[in-house]
Amino acid sequence: MGPRISVRAVFYNQDHILLCKHQDERGFWYITPGGGVEHGETLEDTFHRELMEEIGLKATMGDVLCIRDLISDRSPTPYLPEHFHQIEIFVEGKTPNFINTASKLDPAQIGYEWVPLERLDNILFFPAELVEMFKNREFSTIYQGHKL
Repeated sequence: MGPRISVRAVFYNQDHILLCKHQDERGFWYITPGGGVEHGETLEDTFHRELMEEIGLKATMGDVLCIRDLISDRSPTPYLPEHFHQIEIFVEGKTPNFINTASKLDPAQIGYEWVPLERLDNILFFPAELVEMFKNREFSTIYQGHKL
């Protein structure tokens, strides 16, 4: 099986970032909204579908901010499936317009919130290794590779 491709939207509002909020035995944890590309979908189709499903949001897809590989065999964790490989494409989200309630939350998702950038160091945020890039809005290197 090949890598799964995921599109993740990054929205900033002043000094806040929009994150999906999840909860499990670790407590609360956060990720940028988005998800996997389905067969026959473009990246932009996925961007729009995932935002409607997870947040009830319409927006404009901007440029690619960065890309990273997530390979569970290189950094084993009980929260990722064995042999899981995902290529995550983080894109800028523009002109968010909340029009609906979320229609298809992920199993552990309990909502979303605008999180102050200064809090990213103090919450369980994924990808943790890219916190500084997200906090500083500094995406000078597009390909991030796989980081432990």
